[in-house]
Amino acid sequence: MADEILRVVAGEREAGRRLDAALDVLLPGMGLRGRRRACEQGLVRVDGKVRPAAYRVRSGETLTLSGGENSAACSEACGKARVLTPDRDETGGLAALFKPAGVHCESLAGKPGASLASLLTDLLGKARLLNRLDCATSGIVMAALDAEGERVWKEAQDGGQTRKYYLALLQGRLNGEHLVKERLILKGRERVLVEMAIHPDRRRHTLIVPLAHLEKGGMPSEPETEVTLAGCLIFKGARHQIRAHAASLGYPLLGDTRYGAEGRPSEEEHFYLHHGRIELPGFAAHCLPDWLAELGDEARLAGEGWLSGRRTMD
Repeated sequence: MADEILRVVAGEREAGRRLDAALDVLLPGMGLRGRRRACEQGLVRVDGKVRPAAYRVRSGETLTLSGGENSAACSEACGKARVLTPDRDETGGLAALFKPAGVHCESLAGKPGASLASLLTDLLGKARLLNRLDCATSGIVMAALDAEGERVWKEAQDGGQTRKYYLALLQGRLNGEHLVKERLILKGRERVLVEMAIHPDRRRHTLIVPLAHLEKGGMPSEPETEVTLAGCLIFKGARHQIRAHAASLGYPLLGDTRYGAEGRPSEEEHFYLHHGRIELPGFAAHCLPDWLAELGDEARLAGEGWLSGRRTMD
C-alpha cells in the first residue's frame, strides 16, 4: 500500500474551498493540520500539478494524494505534535515537544511526510532541536529557543546531569532490575551491537526496571506472548541504546524485529518505546504514551509512577 495513490474528482461540495479543506473528501479521518502538511510536502496534486494548501479547488478537478497510507499516516501523526507545559522551567531558553510515534525528527530523503523539524516554526518560532528519537519512538524531544538554552543543555549533557526516563514494552517476562553497562558499537547504519566490555562512562549505561507483567494477549494487535512493562533510565544516551541493551538481556522491545523480537520484519518499524520524562538543572517535563491506558490500571499506575521521576540510577 506504500505506493498507492488516492484519487477523487472534486464536486460542487469542494468547489471554491481551499485545497487543505477540500481534502477531507480524500482523508475524512485526518485533521486540517495534517492535510495542510501533506500539501506542503508536495504530496497533493490537482490535475497532476502540485498546488499549495490555499489553492481554491474547482469542480471537476482531480485531487490526488501520492505516497499512500504511510504518507497520510505520517501527516496525521504530525498533527498531534505539540509543545509540552514543563513541570519546572527556570531556564527560559528550553522547550519540550511531544513527538508522536511514526514521525521523523528530521526530514529524510526518500521518507515522505512531514517531520518534527518542519513543524518547529509553527510550534515555537525560532528554535533548534537538541535531541532525536527513532521514528517509531514517541515522547519528548527538546529544543533550544536561544544560545543560552543550547549552553544549558550541553553543560547538562556533558556533566551527566540529564535524566531521561522511558517506558518500554519488552517481549517476555523480565524479573529483577538490570543496570546494563556494556559498550555499544555501530555496525554499518542499520544495527547497533553490544560488546562484552563494560563502558567506563556511566552516561552510557541503561537501567531497566520491570514495572508490571502482562499475560499473553495483553496488548491489542500484538502476538500472543508475555510482555513486561519496563521503566528505562539513561543519562546521555546513544543511538538505539535502550533497544540494543534490552535485547542483550534477551528481552527485546515488543515488535522490534531488528533486535530479535518475534514477528515479521517490515520497512516501517513498530515497537513500544516512549521518552516520558526529562530532568536537568532548572528544567523538567513529562508526558504519557497513548498506549499506556490500554494496559490496565495496575500497569498504568506503575508507568505513571515511573515517570514521576522519583527513581534515580545507583
